[in-house]
Amino acid sequence: MYALTLWITVMPLRDCFLPPFTSKVTRTAFYHLTGVVPRMRRMASFSVLFRDGKPLYRLYEDRWSEPLRAREGERLRARVSMLVARPPEPPTRSVTFQFGAAEMVAGVESVEIAQLKEAKLEVPRKFVVRFLTPTLLPVPGRGPLLKALGLRRRYRLLPDLPLALALLAHDFRLMGLDLVKRSPRGVYEWGLRAIAELDYEVRPVTVLYSVRDGVPVTERGFVGYLSCELLDPLSSAAEELGVLLGYAQRFGLGKSRSVGFGHVEVAPLQA
Repeated sequence: MYALTLWITVMPLRDCFLPPFTSKVTRTAFYHLTGVVPRMRRMASFSVLFRDGKPLYRLYEDRWSEPLRAREGERLRARVSMLVARPPEPPTRSVTFQFGAAEMVAGVESVEIAQLKEAKLEVPRKFVVRFLTPTLLPVPGRGPLLKALGLRRRYRLLPDLPLALALLAHDFRLMGLDLVKRSPRGVYEWGLRAIAELDYEVRPVTVLYSVRDGVPVTERGFVGYLSCELLDPLSSAAEELGVLLGYAQRFGLGKSRSVGFGHVEVAPLQA
């Protein structure tokens, strides 16, 4: 199994409006570049568009403000990651496509292919995880309680890294990926002991995903950063941490990462 990562550019041919959660443009551009219908759920991740390093999505709190816009000729970037059984044919380098009333040009900026077991990070003793788009961490076992109370889903609004990694290990099992030996519970319990929080700055946000039949579709998660120290760097679990974080940097953390939620960056913590 291989991890394929594409960085693509999207350039509007005239000023246009963007959807409130811009990964819809990414998926459309990907389809026109490759001819592959983007319906791979856990096996793929389509990021939102980025402008000068800033992710483009609309907060529900700003629903009365101006919609997102893109200017004629500006270059927006997006990341597409997916699991493939073998290295694919190179995608089309450039294509013109229609998104709603807007005409855009999509191009392939870079392509990275790595065997999945080798697509890991060398995690330093101190590191930082930046949550660039709202991260949705479901709490195991909470669903039946919410259903009994008649409440819609609620996600963890604190940067609980052991929980996020355990959820990712659970997804590995659902996808049949033998990447970590520990069970999701084992990953969680080790993370509680061996990953110490040094600092964090996060805030909860409610994002406007789309509008269906005049009703806003929203999700509430958190953005910000978490800095950590690895207290157990010599154990085999520390190597599995590198696998988990390497995967997270390509595919995201938490729920709905396939459509651009939970987009994270992991880096050494600078003094």
